[in-house]
Amino acid sequence: MELRQLEAFYWIVRLGSYSAAAKTLNTTQPAISMRIRELQRDLGVTLFDTASRRAHLTSKGRDLFDYAESMLNLASTIHIRMGDRSTLSGRIRVGATETIALTWLPTLVAHMNEAYPQVVLELEIGLTLDLWAKLAAGEHDIVMLPGPILDIGLDWHHLGSIDYCWMASPKLEHQRSVLSPHDLEQFPIISLPKASSLHEDIERWFTMNNANPNRMYYCNSLNVVFALTASGLGVSLLPPSIFSDAIATGELCVLDVQPSMPPLDFFVACAQKPVSPLPVIVAEAAMKVTSFRNPNRLSR
Repeated sequence: MELRQLEAFYWIVRLGSYSAAAKTLNTTQPAISMRIRELQRDLGVTLFDTASRRAHLTSKGRDLFDYAESMLNLASTIHIRMGDRSTLSGRIRVGATETIALTWLPTLVAHMNEAYPQVVLELEIGLTLDLWAKLAAGEHDIVMLPGPILDIGLDWHHLGSIDYCWMASPKLEHQRSVLSPHDLEQFPIISLPKASSLHEDIERWFTMNNANPNRMYYCNSLNVVFALTASGLGVSLLPPSIFSDAIATGELCVLDVQPSMPPLDFFVACAQKPVSPLPVIVAEAAMKVTSFRNPNRLSR
């Protein structure tokens, strides 16, 4: 019995198919099938129900899964604590929101390429709730996104906070120097979709201040939110650190809105006992290179 056989078995069960396990392990489906045949021959048992088109476990397969997970966790711990990290290889699926992609994600990728040249990062930029769903489904190994943390069964670390401010084009006329939530009701609000943490924060802020926008426009990109806002089509909540050039050139102006929005906290999260050392290494690298304010003050 070899560790790579248990690894193939684990990912088939976790992802639901031989093909998904092959993609995760960067190999072919026939190679995964061979590992399972060898594992079954070594143990003298049948692990999967061959009558089913999907990877359904037999009773012996269900018994093996916990042992396989424990062995892979132990191997991961040994590699992290004892091994030469520079020799690590493999693929890790990383999900991140656009705010991270537009700030320090390139620095993280450059750091990983230099420190771990044999590790391949598979990046996906998405909305908060979509990233959570893919982490839960085993489609991502690690995610970097705004809080709150939705699953108590995760290891997570604080990546810092970033300010968001209400912004508009100078073309959009308003009568007061200091605006309230009720003043913003008259303008269209340009926001990320409902699957984003930012959208939830906007709705919560208006509700807490007994206000309700008359109209909201949704798009799934901060850059598109910026473009629509700069065109004078409405007001939006944007991070001034990302759009500082547009503020400096007068494309956008920061509105003085009271009460202001609280900073948005970001986190990196992965399984508590990853079967690969790579999520831990990427999380450590993210905490090292983050450009957000006051990182690492919260963790588990």
